[in-house]
Amino acid sequence: MDIFELFKAWGVAGVIAAATVWLIKNIFDQILKKDIDKFKHDLEKESIEFKIRYEKLHYERAEVVKEVYKKIVRTYKKFHSLMRPMQWADELTGEEKIKQAIDEINSLVDYYEENRIFFEESIAEEIDNLLDELRKCWIDFNYHKRLDGRRDQELKVWEDVWKKIDKDIPRIKKIIEGKFRDIIGIDSEK
Repeated sequence: MDIFELFKAWGVAGVIAAATVWLIKNIFDQILKKDIDKFKHDLEKESIEFKIRYEKLHYERAEVVKEVYKKIVRTYKKFHSLMRPMQWADELTGEEKIKQAIDEINSLVDYYEENRIFFEESIAEEIDNLLDELRKCWIDFNYHKRLDGRRDQELKVWEDVWKKIDKDIPRIKKIIEGKFRDIIGIDSEK
């Protein structure tokens, strides 16, 4: 065999080897492309499912925030009306106001405790703080009514309760409002 035929044989073998490598590479590329496409499709599917679950959870959380806030406002209004030093003639009786205030705070506490899981711990602590302050106001307000005959002490206790209701609780409520705005995506003014 001469050198020319040797080069020719190597050339044919080289072409066959190159073709085989090219064919194997294309088959591998097709398999890889198919796997990548499947992976992308699965990833997009999971992304959509996650987005739907997240949006549903966010919507549900926003509804809970809205309902808790409404109950806080209603409870605050009832306590404010009940404990206000100046009572008007055309208003409900004291007993009716007491019943309304108790009903509102019980409704708030029940709903909040059932849905506390929707709130970060810092917000839950602020709501707990608000509820504690309202309970303290209620206890002190009832205590003031049992000080019969000691008018100066009655007035002092009522004045302290009124200060909490009129000044302290709105401050706590404002903190909660800011945190609720953050939850539902409203930028708080800083």
